[in-house]
Amino acid sequence: MPDETSLSSHQDPTATAIARRPSGSAREALRSATGAAHLRLHAIPAFHALAEGRLPRDDYAALLQRSLGFHAALEARLAEAPPLSAYGIDLEARRRTPLLRADLAWLGVPDRVGMAELAPFPNAEAALGGLYVAEGSTLGGRLLSRGLDGILPPGLEGRRFLLGHGERHARMWRDCCAAIERGGATEAGRSAMIGGAIATFCAFEAWFSAADRPESGARAGRGQPVASFSSSPLPP
Repeated sequence: MPDETSLSSHQDPTATAIARRPSGSAREALRSATGAAHLRLHAIPAFHALAEGRLPRDDYAALLQRSLGFHAALEARLAEAPPLSAYGIDLEARRRTPLLRADLAWLGVPDRVGMAELAPFPNAEAALGGLYVAEGSTLGGRLLSRGLDGILPPGLEGRRFLLGHGERHARMWRDCCAAIERGGATEAGRSAMIGGAIATFCAFEAWFSAADRPESGARAGRGQPVASFSSSPLPP
């Protein structure tokens, strides 16, 4: 008859896999892990002024240019990462750089900008973390668009980027959340997603904070160095 030692050394692999499944929602874990980084973004002067409805039109155009530099880089990194189609994500349908270029064209502002430097996503789950940041900015953009009422006429023109996916928004956000739960169903997947999300938030913060420094203009064409991906959260 086998003793306890021999039983423990031949555990059912299915039971072991179940034990390694993290508890709770992957989306809540992402929100908790990135909360400090998210809050810091609210302090970026241009976004703060836009939220309060006091951003001048020229500064809004500059903010869109800066946004293009970041989102073009992020979309490129997502496109070259391991495919997210396994999680039901169509990246092409989620691209927002065409909306940015349309807004800049309507404002009569060039769309030739430098691109932010983002580290490659090492796996699909880390890319889901980056997608979480991109889609979260869509949620925030819809709120920020209200701050444009004093400088733009009613309608879509000039604010397409901030309005995001329009009528498709609710469905696309649900699909994103479902993908996050699937990708974060294991400890390894959840850790990779958190690392990808935090690194993307840090890249966002570095890119937009650099725009507020006097020397940033000379660096705009080269981008800014950002944190590389890590499987554990960075300190706030």
